[in-house]
Amino acid sequence: MPVTELREALSGPADREPRIVDEIDRALTETGQGYDPAGRRSTPLWSIFNEAHDQYGGRIGASLLADDIEPPGPGPSPMRAAAARLAQFLDAYPEQAREQAIAPAVAPGPLIIESDRIQIVTAKSLRPLRCSQDDPVRMVRVDGPEATLECEQGHTSGHWELEAARVRMAAAQAMGAYPSVQGKHQLQELLVGSTQLPRHSDPRQANWFLREPEHPIVGRDDIFARINRLIDERS
Repeated sequence: MPVTELREALSGPADREPRIVDEIDRALTETGQGYDPAGRRSTPLWSIFNEAHDQYGGRIGASLLADDIEPPGPGPSPMRAAAARLAQFLDAYPEQAREQAIAPAVAPGPLIIESDRIQIVTAKSLRPLRCSQDDPVRMVRVDGPEATLECEQGHTSGHWELEAARVRMAAAQAMGAYPSVQGKHQLQELLVGSTQLPRHSDPRQANWFLREPEHPIVGRDDIFARINRLIDERS
């Protein structure tokens, strides 16, 4: 799409959704990425799009009773706010740079991580990731905005604490790669930050047990060995 057309699509009255919302809606439907009425489910892209705009209609999915008690006032949706910021950026974007701008290529394949030890990390705990049948998870797959897991028994499901972005960050930290890395990889351990932690945080630094030790006995798997060494040194 030429920059001029993009700027027009992003413009519009402050109390209405930008025209690009309808264009995205049509494009998703035409490419099969919209709502799937046959399967009665939303595709990942449709879910993201739906969360980004509200057509100034109040709270989507909110309780009717709550709306009766305290009706929501119309206001800019995240899409309206994002469109305004992007339009402002394009206004200040040099004309020469617009002609030279090239979108970076992104590999289309998913990211698959296999590991015998996949753990969810909070500030004070390490929890082995388990499937809905409580079996240990051995594989995590990230495809676009969706993250799914597969246990050693072959059960495939999602997990409320397994976000695609957090898995990508965990894999990047473990492999020293970019978060956009694709393909199948085997790791000795995958530490995925919990939704309780900031998305950008490093689980090894955010967790009390994994953090660089300030005292000789602060550690993880080898804590008893460290304690024994301290006892031997002092005896």
